[in-house]
Amino acid sequence: MFQEHRQAILGMLLALQGALILAGAVVLGFSASAIFPLDQVFGTDASVAAIVLGAALIMAFRAPTRSWVNLALLYEGLTIISGVWKYASNYGTHLNVTTMVISALFLIAFGVLYPRGDSPVHTTASA
Repeated sequence: MFQEHRQAILGMLLALQGALILAGAVVLGFSASAIFPLDQVFGTDASVAAIVLGAALIMAFRAPTRSWVNLALLYEGLTIISGVWKYASNYGTHLNVTTMVISALFLIAFGVLYPRGDSPVHTTASA
């Protein structure tokens, strides 16, 4: 039964994670300090990039391919690593336990549900 619902569960997880990323990016985009926006030094806007990532993960819910799950796993892992790095490097930030716990829960869920060879989840993008 678990195998039958794997694709639906992965789709819902991708959509939920995408919605959380999208909401956080929108809030950051409208409330972040403009004193020194480092991302703009490189000609980018991190909050816009996060909005695109969140929207892409939401759109992937219909066909949660291995590529989308890999992208979500990468996001979760890097979120945890960057949080620990910022805390350990003394950037004046505190350890954001909520972000770490949510990222860890998604990381575990995506890892457990990862599309394997016998999975009904497609390995290529579908039209």
